[in-house]
Amino acid sequence: MSCSSVLTTTLSLTGLLLSLSSLYVTTKLKDESFVPPCDLSSTLSCSTFLSMPYSTGLGLVTSQLGEDHPANLPNSVFSIIIFSVILLTSCMSNMMVTTLMLFISTILLITKASVVAISLPVMCPISLASLGTTLLLVFTMMCQRRSLVSEMTDMYGYSKPKSTNNNTEAFKKFI
Repeated sequence: MSCSSVLTTTLSLTGLLLSLSSLYVTTKLKDESFVPPCDLSSTLSCSTFLSMPYSTGLGLVTSQLGEDHPANLPNSVFSIIIFSVILLTSCMSNMMVTTLMLFISTILLITKASVVAISLPVMCPISLASLGTTLLLVFTMMCQRRSLVSEMTDMYGYSKPKSTNNNTEAFKKFI
């Protein structure tokens, strides 16, 4: 297991835990007596941030499909799904899987950054930590993909043969 695989596993597990805590705070906000521990000030407030319309359905479902649409879930649910898939595939050393997970995590990063930028006066510490984790995850997956590319090419940039035949006796017999 390579170093980038260990980092990808650790970061996806961290993102999964942050998303689960965000989902917990979101579900507890329905109880009016609940005060989230991440409400630090008027600008760093999870209760205000998670109550905004952009914190559900990735900010798009409510405006495009309505509030009653089944995809109008908290953003943390989408993050839980994506971080779980990345966690399950993090130990694979396959170029196609790594590229697909890099693409999905980049889309997640852009979405999280957009939601944070739209609701800029108010921030949620959990969402900011999740955004930072996603950014580090994208960089780690880029390094993992780069190492897979370097394993497939030689020092001159040409692709290595798929299988090597080290049977020198067969060549001697042929001569």
